Amino acid sequence: MDSLIPFSPDNQKSQSSNSSAILKYLVDMLDEYRDKSHSMCGYGPVAFLASAKSLKCLPQELTSSGRFDLHVQVPGLSVPARIEILRQTIDKLHLLCSAEIISNIASKCDGYDAYDLEIMVDKAVLAASDRLLGSSSVNLVEEDFLKAMMNFSPVAMRDISKFSPEISNGWEDVGGLSEVVNVIKETIELPLKYPKFFAGAPVRLRSNILLYGPTGCGKTHVVKAVAAAYSLRFIPIKGPELMNMYIGSTEQYVRDTFAKAAAAAPCLLFFDEFESLVPQRGKHGTQVTDRVVNQFLTELDGVETLTGVFVLAATNKPREIDAALLRPGRFDRLVFCDFPQCKDRLDILRVLSKELPMASDADLELVASMTVGFSGADLKAILTDAGLESAKEAVRHHPGDGSGDITQELPLITRGTLMSVASKARPSTSEEDRRSLREMFSQFSTSRKSTISTEKRREANGQSQRVAVAES
Repeated sequence: MDSLIPFSPDNQKSQSSNSSAILKYLVDMLDEYRDKSHSMCGYGPVAFLASAKSLKCLPQELTSSGRFDLHVQVPGLSVPARIEILRQTIDKLHLLCSAEIISNIASKCDGYDAYDLEIMVDKAVLAASDRLLGSSSVNLVEEDFLKAMMNFSPVAMRDISKFSPEISNGWEDVGGLSEVVNVIKETIELPLKYPKFFAGAPVRLRSNILLYGPTGCGKTHVVKAVAAAYSLRFIPIKGPELMNMYIGSTEQYVRDTFAKAAAAAPCLLFFDEFESLVPQRGKHGTQVTDRVVNQFLTELDGVETLTGVFVLAATNKPREIDAALLRPGRFDRLVFCDFPQCKDRLDILRVLSKELPMASDADLELVASMTVGFSGADLKAILTDAGLESAKEAVRHHPGDGSGDITQELPLITRGTLMSVASKARPSTSEEDRRSLREMFSQFSTSRKSTISTEKRREANGQSQRVAVAES
């Protein structure tokens, strides 16, 4: 129905004349059938059914009393539902499959709808065709389904990557940030390892993390490593891209994104440049961003229904984020990603240089000690420039024969080249700016602790007052 009558609750005036005409015709028809059915003028009982992505995608005239007034939300398929659909689909093909295999495959089909499951069964039959045609057996085995799922993506996840392609080794691709990694592991690893245990936990676990710190210090990089380390489906969102959309569509996109993450569980939903998406309400004088913040609060408060969804966000301006988003139950796990110290810089250089042709005399420890105030991105630039300088040196000494080939081996990055590049390099953030950033982040951290202490004092005062009233 939402395709037949496109509608935006925040931009009703933009509805086309054609959609308005269809809406009026449909409303008149529904009213006519209702009135004549009630007055017994020859119409028998007629039922009208319609489907839509969301009630908010439909004009209120259609969903009011006497029209489409019974609303049924169709949830994603549970494991028992997927088992039943798989069993029925296999039975229709007059094939056999053990209940254990069907149950095991159904548990791996998060985000699949009925149509996806039917297609997967067809692919499994195709994978088993050589074996089935050559024998009297009509049994599908688990290997058939695994082959079918190998290159198959359900409709709901066509635009969702399994994890970031440039980071495939998980934590091995993260240098430094040991404290940050430990916090993330505490938050994500245990619920993934023991989902049944934590599903029955009486308290709600923290699953939302806000990473804050200077630009280039690995916030986005570590999030991509999380997705790779735990084989999570990865939905990255950049804040500025959302805010450039049409009025009203940003809130709908936020709703759709959380719904997509729920269907794709286990999933990591990541918002980069978060401050541009959820700035402090009332500060910028626009209701558009205020509505987006309100929508985020609604989704985060209801995130307990999103089993297996981890929401992470990154920002270098945490003080610009609306304070309501940083309260308990929302982004209440705040992790600071600072400029790396000497030990961390050495770790970063070792990780970055693993795939580079480094000479045996290349001294990464010396580079780490020389690069005070450098971010992870700055260190990567040093190695990149050193590799480029080595290539230029190879071209100067071996001009080649004109065929385009100089040598079969990549030129090594020597100690001399590395020291030359490192000595000329300068950090992207000046010392004065680093001091300002540290002061800003320190004030933010202090204000957060002060807010928590104030809330605890208020709670304690409230309890003591209640006790005093009870005693009196």
